[in-house]
Amino acid sequence: MTPEVLCALYAEKVCRFAAVVAGHDRDPEDIAQDALLKAITRLDRFDPARGSMEGWLWRIVANTAKDAMRRARVRALLTERLGRSEPAVVDLEDVAVERLAAGELLDALARLSPRDRQLLGLRFVADLDMASVGQIVGLSAESARRAIGRALDRLRVQVSGGGR
Repeated sequence: MTPEVLCALYAEKVCRFAAVVAGHDRDPEDIAQDALLKAITRLDRFDPARGSMEGWLWRIVANTAKDAMRRARVRALLTERLGRSEPAVVDLEDVAVERLAAGELLDALARLSPRDRQLLGLRFVADLDMASVGQIVGLSAESARRAIGRALDRLRVQVSGGGR
């Protein structure tokens, strides 16, 4: 598969997935761009014997999102320890994206744990089956099904206003 085909087939889904797993305090476009760049530069390393191209790509996206969340936590801790607040930089594009993403469902998703967001994003945004979700996150298909069910229950609580 060429980089152009990979991007044409998956760019939109990768962006939606990144928006789900990123939460409000991270930039989903950066996560999506980083993930696609990693996939493109590592196409020669893809091994079909280890699974499907789609599963390989979603692992890259999920790991890129985890890395971004880890970096954001470290940055927040360092900022807190130094006694400084994050600089307030207003970017009109960020404001527009934030307002577009400010719907009730995305707000509820943002209040979920990163793992719940990842599970729901892989299942409902990337549209992967339970076996593929399980393979990406290191669970059996049945364990992934149960974990997704619990994540959906927590999302229902958030949407109904019970988790605020």
